[in-house]
Amino acid sequence: MSGQIENTTNIICEKNDLSAYTHTQTDQVDLSRLLELGSIGAWHAATSLSEVLQQQVVIDIPKIHTIPPHLLPQHYQRHEAPTTAVYMQIANNECDILLIFDCEEAKKIAAMMTMVPSVDELDPVMEESAIQELANILIGSFLAAISDFTGLQLIPTTPQRVVDTFDAIIDNFVVKHSLISDEVLIFDTHFKRAGEKANLILMMFPSPQLQEQLVQQSKKQMEL
Repeated sequence: MSGQIENTTNIICEKNDLSAYTHTQTDQVDLSRLLELGSIGAWHAATSLSEVLQQQVVIDIPKIHTIPPHLLPQHYQRHEAPTTAVYMQIANNECDILLIFDCEEAKKIAAMMTMVPSVDELDPVMEESAIQELANILIGSFLAAISDFTGLQLIPTTPQRVVDTFDAIIDNFVVKHSLISDEVLIFDTHFKRAGEKANLILMMFPSPQLQEQLVQQSKKQMEL
């Protein structure tokens, strides 16, 4: 049985309305290029997810947000929600990537991957291994697609799983990125399994240096 992918609507680039910052027209063009690259990666990641789960996967609207780091928890509005996340970096430490699950959704997916009849019978060690493997596949596909298009080497580090509330997980990134810039650029997209309300969020926090490299390489490809 082959997986199916559905894209719910056109891609969009947005400025979060919680922020008072403005962008020049050039900035908007660059953001659109970054969004296009992220969307290419998201499509490949969704294909991989569909193949692993052998289910239809729906991709919500990929977006780019530019937002002050301290407003990240307010932006996502998931505060105390029990959350499973897998954290990876690009090997040169220029990009943080998070794959975020509702805790119950993570258990359901792990049970499917390990062919356990129910989540009640799922071994915690097997769950952790399955979710890290899934993150490796999704994030690997996401980065490989962007690498193929830009020619940049984007090699992810070993995945690390964490289980906590959403805000507790995000707070680590708030602190880190507040020290780097007054404004953080985030690419995110949601993957949904057909017939399921629960979703996965893929979040990417590229450094200003990596953003510039991606934009310049994208421009070169457009000129070929």
